[in-house]
Amino acid sequence: MIIDFLYLLIHCYAIFAGIFSIAYILFYVFLAILSYFAIIKHVKYQRYLEEEVLLRSNHILGVSVVAPAFNEGVNIVYNVKSLLSLTYPKYEVIIVNDGSTDDTLEKLISEFDLAKIDFYYQEKIPTQPVRGHYRSKNPVYSKLLVVDKINGKSKADASNAGINSSQYPLFLCTDVDCILKRDTILKLAKPFMESPRRVIASGAGIRISNSCDVKEGFLLKVHYPKEWYPRFQELEYVRSFLFGRMAWSQINGLLLVSGGLGMFDKEIVVNAGGYWHQSLGEDMELITRMRRYMHDNNKKFLIKYIPESLCWTEVPSTKTVFLRQRIRWARGLIQTLYLHRNVFESKIWKNCIFNFTVLFFLRIHGSYY
Repeated sequence: MIIDFLYLLIHCYAIFAGIFSIAYILFYVFLAILSYFAIIKHVKYQRYLEEEVLLRSNHILGVSVVAPAFNEGVNIVYNVKSLLSLTYPKYEVIIVNDGSTDDTLEKLISEFDLAKIDFYYQEKIPTQPVRGHYRSKNPVYSKLLVVDKINGKSKADASNAGINSSQYPLFLCTDVDCILKRDTILKLAKPFMESPRRVIASGAGIRISNSCDVKEGFLLKVHYPKEWYPRFQELEYVRSFLFGRMAWSQINGLLLVSGGLGMFDKEIVVNAGGYWHQSLGEDMELITRMRRYMHDNNKKFLIKYIPESLCWTEVPSTKTVFLRQRIRWARGLIQTLYLHRNVFESKIWKNCIFNFTVLFFLRIHGSYY
């Protein structure tokens, strides 16, 4: 009796695994087709659009680059200089010192000749107390603003402080140790200025900087990762960004804009409540909340993805760190789904049920969306 039951159980599992695998493959074929047409459309559109026209336009939107920093004293100067070298006529760089216990703030003050200023700080999004704002006495660094705050134990809290301190209608959220292409701001801001429908967020491809030649915060030469874990992640990133997010963007179904590189409409983010500081996956949770806000207020919107690699970042190179990262991602997904569980009962059911279901199965299965 027990043997028959085990045989039936194994047989049922084999059938389920077979059906799931076929559905999984077919779904990615569908995503690949969508991505192909989206990329072709993007390439053709680029031919007719001169970026220089946007750069010279009087209607160009200002962008605040927000980069939280915690104990980044070793490379903070190089990283900030890299961010200050971006090519865009109207932007500022906001470095949020999130209660660092090393010499991060001291190095910034010394290198960029910073002085504490009187700053009108309006806390539109609640954060841990801000201790002060600093600007450089050197006009060369006039675009730099440093925010010093008490540690909020999360990137989300530091990002919210940066958003509160920003002056422009768009903000680009990144990690201070990420390496951005010089035209990153323009590439991400273009959809906000071109689309007839309101764009609330945009993202782009992220590549792996492990084994690349980097000097003083600048990427000199791209190399394929030498270690095995980064190698497999390089393939995974290309697949997920080009096949996954490009396809979802085509049908306006993106539920995730990477926390390492994403541009947002500040007004919508503030109205939606900003980053949730207790979230394990604050990037996904924010996009979900922004979508709900727009749907609940009957506002049409777009979330755009650009099929170009604009950011390089280091990824885990050991099994322990890799597993820790993936467990955090999975927990972040489950937390977001639980927090927004009533989405399945609300009027935005028809807009998000398919997205949430697919995202759940792919993430739990191990895929990076």
